[in-house]
Amino acid sequence: MKAQPNDLGWIAQWESTQPIPAKWITAEAIHYFTSNTLIIITDGQAIWNMNGHRVQVSFGNLIAIEPNSFIEVLEGGNLDLAGWQIQFDTYSPFISEGKVTKFNWHVPVGNTYQIIQLTGGFLTSISDRLNENLPSSVSESMVGNQHLLYGLLKNLYQKQSGDEETTEKGILRSIDYIQEHYSEMISREQLAQIAGISQWHYSRKFSEQCGKPPLDYLANYRIYRAKEEILLTSAKSQEIAKKVGFEDVHYFSRRFKHFAGVSPRNYAQQLHQRYILSISPLCAEVLIELGIIPHAVMVTPLLVPQHQRELFKKHHVKLLEVPQYDTNIELIQQEQPELIIGHFLTEDIKKKMRTIAPIITGLTMDIDILLSQLAALFQMKEEAEKLQTQMENEINEARQQLQPIVQSGATVMVLRVEAFGYRYLGGNSSGVSQLLYTKLELSLPEFLKTGEAWFNPCSIEQLYRANPDYLFVEKRVMENFSAEENMDKLMESEPWRNLKAVKNNHVSYIDTSLWVDGCGVNGQKIIIDQIVSNLISH
Repeated sequence: MKAQPNDLGWIAQWESTQPIPAKWITAEAIHYFTSNTLIIITDGQAIWNMNGHRVQVSFGNLIAIEPNSFIEVLEGGNLDLAGWQIQFDTYSPFISEGKVTKFNWHVPVGNTYQIIQLTGGFLTSISDRLNENLPSSVSESMVGNQHLLYGLLKNLYQKQSGDEETTEKGILRSIDYIQEHYSEMISREQLAQIAGISQWHYSRKFSEQCGKPPLDYLANYRIYRAKEEILLTSAKSQEIAKKVGFEDVHYFSRRFKHFAGVSPRNYAQQLHQRYILSISPLCAEVLIELGIIPHAVMVTPLLVPQHQRELFKKHHVKLLEVPQYDTNIELIQQEQPELIIGHFLTEDIKKKMRTIAPIITGLTMDIDILLSQLAALFQMKEEAEKLQTQMENEINEARQQLQPIVQSGATVMVLRVEAFGYRYLGGNSSGVSQLLYTKLELSLPEFLKTGEAWFNPCSIEQLYRANPDYLFVEKRVMENFSAEENMDKLMESEPWRNLKAVKNNHVSYIDTSLWVDGCGVNGQKIIIDQIVSNLISH
C-alpha cells in the first residue's frame, strides 16, 4: 500500500483480533497501545479521551490508532459498547541485507488517530469473519485475517469526495465560527471574510442555504442558547444576556420575546406548551406520564416496545422513524421543534441540532433520575413524586413476592446473545441492572460480580462457571445483524445443557425493546411482572 503519492509503499501484517474487553466500558479506565491498532464498534456508544482529545464513538465507527497512544474511557458503562480490536504491524516491501525492515505507519488523516464510518454492508460482510470458529488450517486463518485487515485499511484510505473549496463550504465555515464565537461581537463583514466571498454574495448565498440572513441566523442561535441557560441554570437575565452576546439586557429581552413569544422570565413556566421533539422514546414516555405531551418522537421501529407504541398512539405523538443508531437531522429540521430532548448525542450531531432549536441532552436512562431531571425541567415536582411513590409500591410488592427466591440465595443472570458473541448484565449499573440486583435484591452469580459495565463480555465457558439458578436470555435485536447463529451455537453446546437453569427449566426469554430500551415508568412495571412471573412460576 501507499499512504502518500511519494511513498515507496508498505505491507501490513495482521497480529491479533480480540473483542473489546469489559474494562473498555468502565469509566476512568485507561488503555495503552504499543502497536498499530484498528477498532471496530459493532454496538453502542461511548465517550473517550484519545491522546488528549475528547471524542465520541458509536456503532459503525472504524478507529485507527498509532503506536504509543492511549484511550481513557470518560463515559461508556451504560452505553452498551461492543466491538473488536485488531493489532497489526507494517513493513517495508524491500529486503535489506536479508532483513525485513519495519515501516513507521501513520494514520492517513489526523494526528495519531482517525475515525471513519463504515457502511452497513461492509459491517455485515465482516461479521462472519469476526465471529466464526478457527479455520481448519493455519494458512486459511492467515489468509482470512489478512483479507479482513486489508479490507479495513482500504476503507480507511478511501479518498473523501468534495475536497475542493466551494461557496457552500465557505458558508459552513462561517456557521462554525458563529457557533464558536456567538458570545462575541460578530459582523456580516467578518463572516463574509471567513467564507471567502464578498458581503453581498455572502448574504445572498447564506439566505439561500440557511433560509434566513446571516445576522438573523446569529440572533436565532443566541436565543436558542439563552433558552438553554434559562432551563439549565439559575442565572439572571443580565448574566444570560452577556453570556450569549447581548450587552444590553433590555435589548436582549425584546429580541427574546420577538423569537420566543414570551419574556425570558416566563419562558420556563410555559415550556410544556412548546413544540417538543424527543429523540428518545424513553424520555417521551416519562414526559407523557408527567402530563406533558411531546409533538414528535424519533424511533427505530424495531426497538419500540409495545406499551410505548400504544402510549404514543393514544396521545397522537408523531413517530419519526429512523434506522438504528441514526439521527436524521433533516427530519428533525422539517418538524421545526421549539425544544429537542434526548440522551446521548455525538458532538457532531449536537452541533447540527443546536442550529435548529435549544437542546437538552445528556439525560440519563436511569428511570428514577430521569424522572427527577424532567420534573425539574418542566416544574412538575408534585407529579413526579406521585409517580415515584407508585413505582416504589410496585417494587415493594414484587420484593415481598420474591422473598423466597432472595432468602434461598438463588442466583439470577441476564445473558445477551449477539451477532458477535455473548455478554451478561452487570450488577452495578443502571436500568434493569438496578431493578434486579438493587431494588428487588436478587443475587448475581459470584463469578460475575467483577463485571463493572452494563453488559460485559461473556464466553460460553464463563456462563458455565457462573452456572446461575435462573437465567434470562436476551436475543439481541439489531438492524442488519442476526443473533440466530450464536443462539444455535449456544444451545447446541455441552456447557449449556449442563447449566442448572437449563436442567431445571429455569430459563426465560426476554425482549430487547422492553428490557433494554423500554424500562420507563410503565415499562418497569411490565418488566417487574415478567420477573416475578418467571421466577415464581418456575
